[in-house]
Amino acid sequence: MAQIIDQIVKISIQDAITSVTTVDVNTVALVGKAEGKDAAEVSSLDAAKTAYGEDSELYQMMKAFFAQDSHPSRVVGIPAGSDALSAVQAASYNLNFYHVVVATDDAQALSLASIKAWHEWAADVKKMVHIQVPNVDSMAGTEGRSDAGYDRVAVYVHKEKTTVGAQTVYEFLPVGIVALRCASDSARGTFAHKKCKGVTPDSYSVAEYNEAIDRGLNIYVKVSGESRLFMGTTSSNEKFIDQIIKDDWIRFNVQSRIYRLLGEGNDGNGVNYDDAGIGAVAASVLNVLTVAQDTDHQYVMADSASVDYKPYSYLVENYAEDVRKRNLPLIKGRYARMNSIHTVVQVDLQVTL
Repeated sequence: MAQIIDQIVKISIQDAITSVTTVDVNTVALVGKAEGKDAAEVSSLDAAKTAYGEDSELYQMMKAFFAQDSHPSRVVGIPAGSDALSAVQAASYNLNFYHVVVATDDAQALSLASIKAWHEWAADVKKMVHIQVPNVDSMAGTEGRSDAGYDRVAVYVHKEKTTVGAQTVYEFLPVGIVALRCASDSARGTFAHKKCKGVTPDSYSVAEYNEAIDRGLNIYVKVSGESRLFMGTTSSNEKFIDQIIKDDWIRFNVQSRIYRLLGEGNDGNGVNYDDAGIGAVAASVLNVLTVAQDTDHQYVMADSASVDYKPYSYLVENYAEDVRKRNLPLIKGRYARMNSIHTVVQVDLQVTL
């Protein structure tokens, strides 16, 4: 379900080859089995144990979350059965979260239709979904992800449950990665090359590794003695996870700034529809982009941000109907995302004897 603010402040972000309280992109919801329990926000493992019972899958996900060296202080738990999406949709009306982490050990649980459903919901409400599947074979039949552009879903390949002697060991790769990224800042830098606690690296041949990466699957592998996540992509394999989050942070903050200006500008009387008011709205956009490129954020390349707009006289002459309806068109911001290097494809060495 779309947000009301999207009807008031419309933000469209498009890739260019050449080139209120806002939503917190470092908030997390974990989605797993916990029969007869309710969705809730918890701030400790003890609270999670009370809320979901230590025998539940959801509690095991909470253990993985709180076991990381750093993590957000609070996390939302959403008990779910076979229809996890409906449970998340219901919880989103009363609880605040941006990242949704879903784990399943059912090799048949993920299909192109289910990825489509998750993506369409997340694209509508502007969230990021992370799904763990047990093996590469469980992704059979989902090859249309790239052409469809399902970039609101990221898929991680790792087995949830293994048996060690008489003990069942749970491992949740996206839980650990998302917890650590959100503790730092999920919009800054990249999800690639990250490591987490409580996850055993999987073994891949070079051919298997290349196939997984080419298919847009996130895998956890030990290379040169270090376990890391490769490559932090969305399921479409057209965008990286952090690119979606950076755009959303900018979207949320631009909306929030303009929304505040509409109600509080001009000493609380509302921003005027004149050159000064139009300039104030444009300045709000530029302010967000300026913050996004500072050293504390690094979402946007330095000196890449700009905002263009038209004066009141131009709008009256060319957009009279918008002016009559008190709509403000033609404010356009441009920026280049600050991306991260994931691979180095050529290094030239010269040896002199």
